[in-house]
Amino acid sequence: MAMLNFKVCLWILTFQILIDSSLEIIDSHVIQVWSAPGGTTRLPCDLAAPVRDVAMMLWFKDGDRMPIYTVDFRNGPSVHWATAGEFGARTHFVLNESDPSSAHLAVEKVVRYDEGIYRCRIDYVDSPTRNYRVNLTVIVPPEPPRLYDSEGREILGNFAGPFREGQNLLLSCQAAGGKPPPDVSWYQGPDRLAFTREGSVCQLHIPTLSREMSGAKFQCRVEPPLLEPQFRDVTIKLFLKPQFVRVTGSGATRAGQNRSFVCTTRGSKPAPNIDWFINSRLVDSTMTEVEVDGDVTKSILTWHVRREDSGRQLVCRVSNPWFPAYTIEDSLMFEVMYPPVSQISLIEPKEPRLLREDENAVLLCSADASPAAYNFTFYKGTEVYQIRDDPIAGIAVEGDRLMLRGLRRHHSTVYRCKARNSEGSALSDPLTLNVLTRPECSAGSVVQQLAGAPGGEVRARCSVNAPSSRDAGPLRFYWTYNGTKDVLPVPASNVTVMGSSSTVIHGLHDDEDEDLGWLACWASNDIGNQREPCLFRIMPAALPEPPSNCEVTNEVLRCDAGHDGGLSQQFLLEALEEVRPRQPTVDENEISTMNDQGISGRGLSEAVYRYRNDKPQFSLDALSPGRYTFLIYAETPRGRSPRPAALRSVSIRTVEDLDRPGSLQTMTPGPPSPPAQTDNSVALLVGAALSLVLLTILTTLCVALVVMCKKKNRPRRGAEPDTISRRNIGVSMYGASTISPSIVPTVVVRGHRGSRVLAARWSGVLDDAPLAVLALDTRPHDSDSSRSDEDHHETSLTRHIDDTSQIDT
Repeated sequence: MAMLNFKVCLWILTFQILIDSSLEIIDSHVIQVWSAPGGTTRLPCDLAAPVRDVAMMLWFKDGDRMPIYTVDFRNGPSVHWATAGEFGARTHFVLNESDPSSAHLAVEKVVRYDEGIYRCRIDYVDSPTRNYRVNLTVIVPPEPPRLYDSEGREILGNFAGPFREGQNLLLSCQAAGGKPPPDVSWYQGPDRLAFTREGSVCQLHIPTLSREMSGAKFQCRVEPPLLEPQFRDVTIKLFLKPQFVRVTGSGATRAGQNRSFVCTTRGSKPAPNIDWFINSRLVDSTMTEVEVDGDVTKSILTWHVRREDSGRQLVCRVSNPWFPAYTIEDSLMFEVMYPPVSQISLIEPKEPRLLREDENAVLLCSADASPAAYNFTFYKGTEVYQIRDDPIAGIAVEGDRLMLRGLRRHHSTVYRCKARNSEGSALSDPLTLNVLTRPECSAGSVVQQLAGAPGGEVRARCSVNAPSSRDAGPLRFYWTYNGTKDVLPVPASNVTVMGSSSTVIHGLHDDEDEDLGWLACWASNDIGNQREPCLFRIMPAALPEPPSNCEVTNEVLRCDAGHDGGLSQQFLLEALEEVRPRQPTVDENEISTMNDQGISGRGLSEAVYRYRNDKPQFSLDALSPGRYTFLIYAETPRGRSPRPAALRSVSIRTVEDLDRPGSLQTMTPGPPSPPAQTDNSVALLVGAALSLVLLTILTTLCVALVVMCKKKNRPRRGAEPDTISRRNIGVSMYGASTISPSIVPTVVVRGHRGSRVLAARWSGVLDDAPLAVLALDTRPHDSDSSRSDEDHHETSLTRHIDDTSQIDT
């Protein structure tokens, strides 16, 4: 028995040791899994046992206590459960029962936030639990490779350079971003020249560029894991020095003869400059011809030899502009005498492209003469204006030198010099100086005024004069707003730059006072910052002026826009319908509040039509026939024009609807006959008044009965949209009549089309006279569509009559 207990204890201890060592090994081992974004990845989890021995499999992420995926094998077929949400929809468990080691959790359409450490836990039926940890890393592709030279300039095309022969070459290939970092390398053909593992930058360094490197091709390769490699090819553009020069054509030369001299050179790329000199005097290039054959260049000088040339040296100098310090030359001698030949040159600084504002320049007037020249003068401008000493302006003439101190923009002009000796004098060829200066405001734009309103915004455009970006670097602009309290920079997001101009949009605060402040525009280039800014004073915007010269043509109202006050403006049209004035009745004080026309004291109704437009132009075809007063305003963010432009008593009628045959049969009342001048005029007047009152009462009762019957047979339609207020067409039972009581208008409407025409023709009659008969022709029509189109107009015609009958009842 003791032996049995000992064996049991030994077995338990051994099993515990095996469990601890297994967990330690598994926990210390993390399976690394890389996945490309958008692809499908596998998170492996080896069952290490047949499926029948597995109870459950659970997946956890980043130490969460709740599983994200569960597979239950305990009750027959496996039951899968995934966490709710987008991640669970993209995951599923894959198991091949014949190969339990290939079990894995598949994740589709991998995204960045899927990255993390996943733990797979396997619970066995009769074995200890096993855990696996899988580190899923989502690969982030790097940016396309970018190439830079040794000075940090980006190489944008397929060519790098130009570089000079003998120069130290340093090319950098940079692949920013990427996770994990890609491998970056340089290749020339199949040979790898440089390599950086898991880095973002790889440099190619060649200490000395030889002539053989001209046109060489290099390739930068960026190779991220699991992704396609990226390539960037670049070809070396190399400039070469000239290798050989020889002058031919020596021999005795008579004065007055033409002689040809040939200077031959080879090995230069690009083709070199070949200059002819006679005792350091540059020969006019118009006297030479250049022939280029491959890398061989010939310059042929045809020289008219004079006796003054005796003893001079004819020099052929070959230079490549990319190697300014390297020249080769050959020479020969001939003896002639000649008057001075002047040449003006820039000796300080040596390169014209180095002329910068505030620096100094020295011009030298050289003369090749026999005997030597003894007098020198300098000129500038196309008018050959002689330059004299001016200490205040920084100009000094000392012998054959012209010194310009404190260069400014006005020094950029053409310069010449003249040398004189006993044989005569000659004016040199022109030399153009281009002084690279700081930006400055364009003429007339130093101080400008803008109009603005508190709470609105202003737009300012700043233009400057500056050298080209190729010579002085790109222009950079920045703006400041100078308010009453402080100076604030304008955000770059509000600034746009186009060439030598910059535009800013600046919003003004609602609490701005009368002084809206200033906008200041500053520009800079590689030469320096602008000395004085371009200033824009923001003035309070004025109210806009009303339009003028308004007229109505073909139912279109047009006006001329007035001054906008400094802000963009819109235009508002208000149409007020005119109504004929009523004749007062005996009971007017009692029924004045029942006026169904909404007529003001001036005979105008409220605005029945409003419309805004960017131009002072409005279409009036939406108005009902009648007479209108039009008010046209101008509006800006500052407010509305103090007064409108007005057109009064404008008649709007549609002749086509009114005169169409068969659409309306009317009996138009004629004007009342003037009463006869008799002695019983008072009695007749009283009788007419009583008859009018009686006739009005009877007419009202008839109309009410007709409308009530009509309402029973047809449902009441909805009112018109209230976007445009229209005056109802109907009978005013309280309005005074200007028509003789003996004349009662009779209106017969045929069909629904007639009701609209009725409203057009009788809009003025029905307001001021009682209606005796209103008959509607209810005969069937050809199509139902025309009925639905006209019902709305008939309803508008009868609505007012319905309201009147209700008041009467």
